[in-house]
Amino acid sequence: MFQDNPIIVAVRNPKDIYDAIQSESQIIFLLTGNVFNLKKMVELCNKSGKYVFTHLDLIKGYSQDNYFIKYLKDEINPTGVITTKNNIITRAKQENLLTIQRLFLLDSSAMDISINSARKIKPDAIEILPGLVPKLIKNVKKEINIPIVTGGFIETVEEVRSCLAAGAISVSTSHKPLWDSIPLIKKEQQTLLEK
Repeated sequence: MFQDNPIIVAVRNPKDIYDAIQSESQIIFLLTGNVFNLKKMVELCNKSGKYVFTHLDLIKGYSQDNYFIKYLKDEINPTGVITTKNNIITRAKQENLLTIQRLFLLDSSAMDISINSARKIKPDAIEILPGLVPKLIKNVKKEINIPIVTGGFIETVEEVRSCLAAGAISVSTSHKPLWDSIPLIKKEQQTLLEK
């Protein structure tokens, strides 16, 4: 799924959901939502044939406990979740939701702790922030065998290329002009595979 979507649409404002479902990306990261609009946004994504991941640390009005994860799976039905919290990753995996562990790599200590956490929890993918440091992507890729998504401050096609070249499988961005660059990046990747 991530391999086929080098750019992931990240929605920070609910009104952008309509542009997101019209984009070429088959994956949408919901970095917004609350008790009143989350279900509707997920339904719109599902009806559009998109994979949708809800960032649970950013959803308002829900208590992130075991009951919420079960409710999320049964009633809201996203493809998966994004979170920084180990216990939520573990619980979401029990509900057969795909999991993305978001890692903030602020210094070498944070990187060591994050890598050890990901090794222990074994999410389906990790998201590294900030995403504009190819050296960090390469270092994390050497340490763990988990697909890497990267994001944060990515606003140009060249930055996307740099992240992908460093070893990220996908790049998430809320920068709408990049959403239109998905066919270009896919074509470039296909050309590289054919060489």
